[in-house]
Amino acid sequence: MPEIKIREAKLSDAEALTTLYPHWGIELAEKRIGRALNSKYEKRYIAEIDGKVVAHLLVRFERGAHKHLATFYSLIVHPEYRKKGIATKLVEYAISKLPENIEIVLAQVQHDNVGSLMLFKKLGFEQYGLLKDAWKKEKSCKDNILLKRAVRKP
Repeated sequence: MPEIKIREAKLSDAEALTTLYPHWGIELAEKRIGRALNSKYEKRYIAEIDGKVVAHLLVRFERGAHKHLATFYSLIVHPEYRKKGIATKLVEYAISKLPENIEIVLAQVQHDNVGSLMLFKKLGFEQYGLLKDAWKKEKSCKDNILLKRAVRKP
């Protein structure tokens, strides 16, 4: 398999991200990447293979009394590139880039996303709760499994 390159997303990645999130459209992708580039509370990382964006992860850093927490959102790997270790490398990279003040990483995964649940558990995340009806689209609802991993001692 070709080399997997992990890096912070750039504005020029917006169009490529729409292949992972077709419902975003180019303007929303640019807005979301731009927000991350201009914020100290958010980072977006992507994985590339042969210059093609194949995966994405959003990391948000909490504030105030929660400034020791980071939350991982929107982990996605292009269907053609799944089961190749890309998500593992992306999550491990994001953990390695966390600021020194981050002690705990949280993640929310839809209850029926077995692949993501297995990945996070393999990487040392533990389930600590369930958020009912966390995802809603029209009349459909899904629960999210809440996961956490300590990355540093307080």
